[in-house]
Amino acid sequence: MVNMNVYQKEFIDNLKEYRTERKISQAQLAELCGVSTGTIGNVECGLAKPSFDLIISIAENLSIHPALLFSTNALIPEKYQNDRKVLEKILHTLQTEVFAK
Repeated sequence: MVNMNVYQKEFIDNLKEYRTERKISQAQLAELCGVSTGTIGNVECGLAKPSFDLIISIAENLSIHPALLFSTNALIPEKYQNDRKVLEKILHTLQTEVFAK
């Protein structure tokens, strides 16, 4: 992996986590975002840095707020980390089942 800062690493880890939680492949996410599969692969490997527009598109297609791609558990007190996961699941459910109607 390329030498990267902690924020880029956190972004990559979060992107992979949210994408795999939703059972979306790199190819599927790329198609949803209107970019090549290689672009998503390069972002996840740290070989490319996504544009602001791509970050927004990724977040929208993963049904998350873009800030969640940059958040770090290190900034969230340990006693609240489980709450974060619960809130993310609730938000995802609302976005896909309630607000999508």
